Amino acid sequence: MDIGQAVFDVISNPNIAYALLVLGLIALVMAFAIPGTGLLEVGAGLCLILALLGLSRLPVNVAGLLLILVGIGMFVADLQLQSGLVALGGAVVLGIGSLFLFRPDERAFAVSWWLILLVSGGTAVFFGFGMHRALRAMQMRPIISQENILGAHGVIKSPLTAESQFVGTAQVAGELWTVKSDEPMSEGTPVVVVQIEGLTLFVRALAHPPERSEMKLQAKEEEKR
Repeated sequence: MDIGQAVFDVISNPNIAYALLVLGLIALVMAFAIPGTGLLEVGAGLCLILALLGLSRLPVNVAGLLLILVGIGMFVADLQLQSGLVALGGAVVLGIGSLFLFRPDERAFAVSWWLILLVSGGTAVFFGFGMHRALRAMQMRPIISQENILGAHGVIKSPLTAESQFVGTAQVAGELWTVKSDEPMSEGTPVVVVQIEGLTLFVRALAHPPERSEMKLQAKEEEKR
């Protein structure tokens, strides 16, 4: 038996095909909700392709498959409404669709109960709680613009040396930035932003570093963000 046939046999297992299908759909929803580097899109595509290959050899019930898609669609709607109740309803619909994913007369191809409960419950918690908090945190994140970053204070995190052409990183406005200067700076040096060029901040050392009480207050504000 070659490797391709072995993989085909594995993904044709009802539980594996079902898990790949739901995982691919969830990854696809996350890719649209939180655009990133493209890894979610690639992962979703790979999972869905494998799921479709596995399901092609199984007695799929179209009604069950449609119910699963409706359940995922309700999770998408809940991301917009952020009520939690829609996510709960989506979990119920997803569970029902999972029970009827394969034709009732083909009992040998039924999905395991424990897997259905795990997927339905886990997806409800993930979308109803985890994704809500992530989206709210993104909405509360302060917008960094040139107007409010110029003159901001920060602290050098990686040294600026002649070997690195005086380029390093610094914590400014609660974020890690690439910074550049015309003089060497060691880690922990307080700096102020004097110019912005693209995503690089030009900084200079503070002649009079802020008092410890002020630095502690800034640190607390950054932690709250």
